[in-house]
Amino acid sequence: MTIRSVTLAYVVPPVLALVLAFIGVTQVSEAGLIGASSTVTATAGPETGSNQRVAAALDRVARVADATIVRVVADRAAPTTRRVALVTDAPASRGERWLQDGYADFSRSMTTHVRPMQDLDQFDPTGTYDVFGDDRARRAAVQALTEVGYAVTSERVPLLQRVGVVDGVDRTAGLIVTLTLGCSTLCVMGTSGSPRRCAVRRLHGRSTASIVRSELAEARTSVLAIVIAAPCAAIWLWMHNGLADVTTFGTAFVILCGALLAPVAVAHALGTIGACRVPMVDALRGSRPAGALLVMVHAARLPALLVLVAAAFDVVGAVAVVRSGGVERDLRAAGETVQLWVTPDPRPVDTQPYWDRIGAFAGRALDRGDALLAAPVEVSTGQGDATAPALFVDAGYLDRQDVRAEDGTRLTADDLGVSVWLPPRSTVDASRLVQALSEWELRDAPAAVRSNVTVGRLAAQEVYSYPGDSTSRTWLDDAVLVVVPDPAAAFSADQLGSWLSSGDVVFGSRSAAERAIRTSDVGREFSAVVDVGQVAAEAARQAARTVGIGVAGVVSAVIVSAVLAGLGAAAHRRRYGRAHFARIAAGTSFLRANASLVVIEVVLVTVATVAAINTWWDLHPDGAGMRSALDPVAQTAGVAVAFAAGMLVLVGTVGATAIATTAKTVARTRGNGS
Repeated sequence: MTIRSVTLAYVVPPVLALVLAFIGVTQVSEAGLIGASSTVTATAGPETGSNQRVAAALDRVARVADATIVRVVADRAAPTTRRVALVTDAPASRGERWLQDGYADFSRSMTTHVRPMQDLDQFDPTGTYDVFGDDRARRAAVQALTEVGYAVTSERVPLLQRVGVVDGVDRTAGLIVTLTLGCSTLCVMGTSGSPRRCAVRRLHGRSTASIVRSELAEARTSVLAIVIAAPCAAIWLWMHNGLADVTTFGTAFVILCGALLAPVAVAHALGTIGACRVPMVDALRGSRPAGALLVMVHAARLPALLVLVAAAFDVVGAVAVVRSGGVERDLRAAGETVQLWVTPDPRPVDTQPYWDRIGAFAGRALDRGDALLAAPVEVSTGQGDATAPALFVDAGYLDRQDVRAEDGTRLTADDLGVSVWLPPRSTVDASRLVQALSEWELRDAPAAVRSNVTVGRLAAQEVYSYPGDSTSRTWLDDAVLVVVPDPAAAFSADQLGSWLSSGDVVFGSRSAAERAIRTSDVGREFSAVVDVGQVAAEAARQAARTVGIGVAGVVSAVIVSAVLAGLGAAAHRRRYGRAHFARIAAGTSFLRANASLVVIEVVLVTVATVAAINTWWDLHPDGAGMRSALDPVAQTAGVAVAFAAGMLVLVGTVGATAIATTAKTVARTRGNGS
């Protein structure tokens, strides 16, 4: 028994929906507690109240509005696996139930410890509060925090985001497009490409509408797939998390499954209508596929190949981020340091005085020793357009990180001035590098400092960069180390403000950062104080998830591209089989006899190759500052383009095999059925 291509098309959406629902609910679970209807974000105001006042105000709101308010705080010792949920305990609320029974995490990699909101005095009160309740509860929470002296913003959480649908489709667009495109093409080929089935029904007096309804009954295949997959998914969830938040998971699955089935059903219906419009005699004879259908099948291969190229770059870049540093190692190197998030809006971020104030704040913190400098920068080597990664540091950095010179002595900052340390095996001309640094990065330093730059060489080692996000490598073994004892004097306020906003001016502890903010006139310009180790760990975890999504995207794109190549070759033979047989019988060479298919294959692979080269050109370090060698994704652009090329060679081989196989079949059957 031969399974119809249409039947196969209805199997994929339910399976894909299960995967996307699991990814989405997992991400929502790791970001906070599932089910919050709105969020309220509090930042420090000019006269903020104590933590006890904040907790008491939120408890009152929860009781009056019959709601639960939650503040989720990551555990500093293990920010990726443990967290604390501070909850209000209004009678008969979720918070009271969680305090009694605990909170069951959907993600097995995360453990949540529930504590009453009264324990807020042990944590930072600024940040995001999740509200489980109606809009009245959200407005009451905003008013309560405002009255305590905090600057507050709030937003409602849409249902699709609440149940994980938004997070499920985030970063999986390529996977969704590829599989949906493949399923839709299967539907069209199984109907318009094979009109005899509809012709037989028309002979029995069935109307087009009736035939469409009968064809759409194939959707029962999806129901069968769900019936089979549901108990398997339930057993997996029971083993994974004890069926925690299974209702949310089910809701996300239903929404995603409906959305994924819709384009497949539309393509099936349109293909059936097209099959019903084929003349009866032609349809009963098998009918050669229309030229437009051939164009559609071959055209569908192009987006699949482009998605394959994008997925190949994504997966290689994500692997590079994961391998750029280990979580435990990062946490040890980061210690208690924190970074400030500068509030981007609605501040006058496009004005120079704004950044001068931020930079002056950073300079004062560096002078007092509250902060340290760790700024990865791509600098000119002084030789044409060549650049090299560099890390600008100060005395505070060297006090915390053990950096060794070539002779094994530990580096320390002194008052002699700026020193430049070249990495091992570096071929950079030291004098030209120093000249380039003096003319650009150190241009605002006093002349005496610029004229007294010393040069040394580092021992073989990796130095920690205190990364603010995944766009900078965590550990550097090829970077020039530039030690600047007095960064406040050597750099402009604008430069220091820029480095503070990008997390390159790092505070030694949370208490030091909050003390500096309280005593400054720019306290309202910072939206959060974030642990450096937590940021690095979150980036690594997101990259690990992206690796899985990228691998799935590459595999699905290869499979869909291969299937479409086979369909395209088969449809082409059905339309031009007899002509092909005539060429073979006349002694025409293989390439000339299959010229049209070979040209299509070459054009498709060439366009995809050009897209891969263009993507590589956009990602590789260019020396102009657009893509830095400090970015792990940019550093592995060459590996990514090689991987993408390998996948295109694989797909091209499958296409060539399909051409050869179908040509042999046509020659053996003498073009019958064409």
